[in-house]
Amino acid sequence: MPLFKRTPKSVAPPSIDLPPGEEVERATAVTLLHGKTAIKGRLFMTNRRLMFEAAKGDARWMVLPYGEVASAGLYRAMHAPGATGRCLAIETTKGEQVWWWFGEKEEQVWLPLVRERAQAARAAAEETAD
Repeated sequence: MPLFKRTPKSVAPPSIDLPPGEEVERATAVTLLHGKTAIKGRLFMTNRRLMFEAAKGDARWMVLPYGEVASAGLYRAMHAPGATGRCLAIETTKGEQVWWWFGEKEEQVWLPLVRERAQAARAAAEETAD
């Protein structure tokens, strides 16, 4: 139960139009952790990919199709400014790592969904390769 009966703020939709057939399924405010840099923004889960929109800056978008997710897990953020607890960590098929800190238990909801969609994307890619 939220303190003082506050309801969580809803996250605004992405500032770009999505292609036909793509829909946002979940969205949350997050901090992208990169080394000792923390970039605040919003993370969107669509039916095709993960999309991070930074709150400010020149490079505002990070897009990660599910087919490029090699693994996902929850790990403690080390040396990240302001991050406490665990973060959603994604390793891409290219060996890159992406860390998002939610600041709440929301990452436990996202983790199985990301894994499920990544597995489905790999299975679909294998079917089309055969």
